[in-house]
Amino acid sequence: MPICKQIQINDSCRLIVWNTTEPLKELLQNVHLTASELARLNSFGSESRKIEFVATRCLVQFSLGQEVLIENDEHGKPHLINSNLNISVSHTKSYVGILIGDKYSVALDMEYLSDRVNRIASRFLSKSELNNIEDENKILHLYQHWCAKECLIKMYGKKDVHLIDELKIAPFSSSDSHFLGQVCRTDFSENYTFHYLQFDNHLLVYSCKETPTAID
Repeated sequence: MPICKQIQINDSCRLIVWNTTEPLKELLQNVHLTASELARLNSFGSESRKIEFVATRCLVQFSLGQEVLIENDEHGKPHLINSNLNISVSHTKSYVGILIGDKYSVALDMEYLSDRVNRIASRFLSKSELNNIEDENKILHLYQHWCAKECLIKMYGKKDVHLIDELKIAPFSSSDSHFLGQVCRTDFSENYTFHYLQFDNHLLVYSCKETPTAID
């Protein structure tokens, strides 16, 4: 199980990325799946989707223990069972990543960098955001925006959000160490800071925001 990146972001948040080169049969030998998880696994038609599903659970159990399970709510947002930690999950091609945080809301998105993003840029960026895209590093800059908006959706926790009108990315340079974004809805309005990593022609964007402490 070759962990290719493991980063302690702060005292409470940890990022783990795994390059999943193992076949499905080998992955299944290294994970504990409940009956409901096995049923869900068998419902997937493609081998790649099955590998993503099992690899995510391998990574969670390897990092947090076999008793920790991962379930998705009615909106598809993952939650941990038998753990108070928050989690965000992303996978692309052969990579799967998890971001876990204690008392932090977390969001993670990974994408393989390709020029296909040029064809869909106007579907997820506003005119002002498009005007901010650098010509010199266009693909990277577009994916930074795309991944950040995916993270905003994960922070919000529901998918019925408008990519252009309700998810905003503040102007930034592709070389900046961090940048800002916001969910702008009448029922939810929050600002987030994003950081990113590049590796093996992939981009990873993440955000960790401390959750308010409840007052008794």
